[in-house]
Amino acid sequence: MNNISRKRKHSLTHRKAKVRIDQLWPKYLLIILLTFSLSFLFSYKIYDGGKITGFLLRIAELENINSEIDKSMREKVLQIQMESKSYDKLTQELDIAKQKNIELKEDILFYEKIVGKRPK
Repeated sequence: MNNISRKRKHSLTHRKAKVRIDQLWPKYLLIILLTFSLSFLFSYKIYDGGKITGFLLRIAELENINSEIDKSMREKVLQIQMESKSYDKLTQELDIAKQKNIELKEDILFYEKIVGKRPK
């Protein structure tokens, strides 16, 4: 029995663990990068990445056009409001001028009745 335990001790201690000293991390890094790039390309193809990007760019372009049109519309509405206010003011001034004209014609008729008609 003593002989068996000796063999066991000798077999356990005799063999030394082999440690690999070569550099494995560049290989693993290369494998990880390759896997990542292939999965990225695969998902890009599956989900139509180019079409989605074009669609998003088109949305941004249309939003810019919409904001320009909205700005132009606001300017036009402001211009119409200003023109409307000036038209109302001119209408009031015209009504005042017509009223004064009527009053002056009445005065002229009154004085013509008193003095008599003048020859033209």
